[in-house]
Amino acid sequence: MTKVFSLLGFIAELPAIERDLHASGPKIVEQACRIVQKQAKEAIGKDHEMWAPLKAATIADKARKGYATPKPLLRTGELRDSIQYQVHGHEGAVGSDLDRAVWQELGTSRIPPRSFLVSSAIASEDRIHRMAGAVAVGALSGHGRNVRDVGEIFHLLREAGHALYELGEDILKPEDDSEGAR
Repeated sequence: MTKVFSLLGFIAELPAIERDLHASGPKIVEQACRIVQKQAKEAIGKDHEMWAPLKAATIADKARKGYATPKPLLRTGELRDSIQYQVHGHEGAVGSDLDRAVWQELGTSRIPPRSFLVSSAIASEDRIHRMAGAVAVGALSGHGRNVRDVGEIFHLLREAGHALYELGEDILKPEDDSEGAR
């Protein structure tokens, strides 16, 4: 459910909303990296219309060595398992430390390029935008951590103000001077 703010209440909560948006940046980047990593790992061993088909000699070599065929880029699973991500603040990277990953991604004089990293990032773009948008809308709707803190403070201040008002009424109320009339 969306929180309803008065204009003044919204303005008062803007610093908290800004803190929520800034704090969610690294979390958005990490989730985006996870999405791309998962997509890239799933690309290994699948045929892709943009990839050149494996040569007959490559398929025969894989079969002779007991690997599943055609399953492009997949033999032992080492390439797939090497796909990792790192996040540093508002920046993240998804990749592999294997030389073979670069050769497959970009191609060589003997291997056609079979992009599994860049193509996964591109394929994940819409999902990442929706996820990041949902986080931003949540913060702007009053569902962020810092906005809730400000809301709690406003609630406590209202309660304290109400209690002070009642105390002031009790103090300022004229006492019934019925004994003084005797």
